[in-house]
Amino acid sequence: MSTQNDYNKPTFNYPTGAEYVGLSVRQLKRAAEAGKIGRYKLGGLHVRFSQAQLDAYLKSCEIAPTTDAE
Repeated sequence: MSTQNDYNKPTFNYPTGAEYVGLSVRQLKRAAEAGKIGRYKLGGLHVRFSQAQLDAYLKSCEIAPTTDAE
């Protein structure tokens, strides 16, 4: 029996993560520090994001379309 985990999936650092979500590195750092994006801190110096974390952030920024009555 095999189980799938996130350890073999690619991760993003600040520059690649920022490019993926369409933000500057500074904006991504601010969002991560504010707790708006999940992240992995490795050794206190390195930060990595999973694709699922970045996708969840993008989903949280989504604004549902409104319909005009007239």
